[in-house]
Amino acid sequence: MVNRAHILAPALRTYRGKRTDPDRWGTWLPRPGDILVCTPPKSGTTWTQTILAMLIHGGPELPDKLPFLSPWVDVDLGVAAEDVKTALEAQTGRRVIKTHTPADGFPIWEGVTVIAVYRHPLDVFFSLRKHFANSADLALDDPRLQCVSQSFRRFIDGDADPEDFDFDTLATLTTHYRETVCADRVPDLKLFHYADMIRDGRRTVEDLAEAGGIDADAALIDRVAEATSFGEMKANAASYAPVGGTGFWKSDANFFDSASSRKWEGELSDEEFELYRTRVDEQLPDKPARAWLENGNGSATVE
Repeated sequence: MVNRAHILAPALRTYRGKRTDPDRWGTWLPRPGDILVCTPPKSGTTWTQTILAMLIHGGPELPDKLPFLSPWVDVDLGVAAEDVKTALEAQTGRRVIKTHTPADGFPIWEGVTVIAVYRHPLDVFFSLRKHFANSADLALDDPRLQCVSQSFRRFIDGDADPEDFDFDTLATLTTHYRETVCADRVPDLKLFHYADMIRDGRRTVEDLAEAGGIDADAALIDRVAEATSFGEMKANAASYAPVGGTGFWKSDANFFDSASSRKWEGELSDEEFELYRTRVDEQLPDKPARAWLENGNGSATVE
């Protein structure tokens, strides 16, 4: 009999959106040892999933494409829920699952490791712009494809509606951070920041192996670090991007943008940057928490 993870605490809230479907949590029946990657969009989710999957499977040669091994469990991207459930149940070892839902939107399971990754909100905004431009199903007049100043105001001024949580805003991002990190809901949460991760890719693989309780020697760390470099991920995007190879994206390779930080430099006016500062200060009044969301473990604070 398969050992199921015991629920320590139920979900506190339901999040849904155009694609997010909370009923699809039922496609995953957690087992002790499973890993849940819980991040806001465009914060290093796919990269983190890939590293963990390769570590669990003993190297870069994965038995299937990443989205099948490590599904985005609570979203409908055109794959039947029953197919997702069948594929997950067929995996006999540890599994890696993805969600963009904050931690108050799913149960806390005993023995399931939750790894959260965050990124500077302004870097998320500019990555989202390219992400939306690469989506094959967005109309040209979609507000997310407007000029920087217009789409920036939408991002900054928008709220965080749990019934429309796919409408990405600064508020949805800070809500995710507050409910996942600041609320201390998840016992032994493993916390990563994208800026720290891109600073040293090999160290990132080592740290994720430790966070996931995965036994990995130096040779495996080296192989996974090489296979998950930005260039390798982009070159093999059809195997890693969500629903890669299906035409969902105009370009699978462009799902992986630039692996960089401080994307706002030269793009936002002083007034727009000050508006961001005002909004983020309101939403995250705790200064140390806000500084970590923006910079991770880096010493310099963006002013």
